[in-house]
Amino acid sequence: MWTPDVSINGNNFDQLLSQRGVRMIHEKATPCPNILTVDSNAHEPNCPFCDNNGFLHYGREEIFGVFSGNSIQKTFEAHGVWEIGSAVVTLPSHYPDGREADFNGFDRLVLPDFTVRLWELKEYEPRPGGVQELRYPIVSVDYASSISRDGQTEKKYVVGVDFNINADGNIVWVPGREPHYDPHTGHGEVITWSFYAAPVYLVVQVLRELRVTQEMNVKGQKSPRKLPQQVLVKRDFLPTAGESIVK
Repeated sequence: MWTPDVSINGNNFDQLLSQRGVRMIHEKATPCPNILTVDSNAHEPNCPFCDNNGFLHYGREEIFGVFSGNSIQKTFEAHGVWEIGSAVVTLPSHYPDGREADFNGFDRLVLPDFTVRLWELKEYEPRPGGVQELRYPIVSVDYASSISRDGQTEKKYVVGVDFNINADGNIVWVPGREPHYDPHTGHGEVITWSFYAAPVYLVVQVLRELRVTQEMNVKGQKSPRKLPQQVLVKRDFLPTAGESIVK
């Protein structure tokens, strides 16, 4: 893995990242205001705005970054365990259009040019137009199935036959091919989806707070300059044993 020298000139380093870096979409985080009062911070348990994670994400800025280190190596050396899905990302001080970039905890970084295989348990619910969303926009579905109510039969769902994927990356059920739904109980079939989507990383920590320096121009005048940043990120949505992901 290439490890950049963060001590080199900031302008040259930003240029180097744009050439060697991976394209990312940066979305800033801010606390979700869907709470009862600021005194209790009691958040709405079924919030439709923040996916129940307590944060809204806004703005979509393209930026190029490099996975310059991996935190699991130090974790393994210190504790003998692997911290799955964590890495260090080096990011330039400015967006490609020249505007200053800044990063904070819970910001989101999406890698639109790559895909990873994820899985999710999803209960079928009738929706207008037969549209059903998974956690992330789908690129392709690898496998989808449910188990009959008597627990004896597995039913597999096939793209192009039972459902299609629209331009927004959502499931669109073919009329007449929808899973079973009981309006009396308000529950439908639980389907396991194995699908490919762009990986999403959440910023856990900014490793070097306010990295700035002074640069001198040809006239001998000093001016402040923000340096490239390094952030610790963790892959979002890595379910482990015991975690419920039925939504």
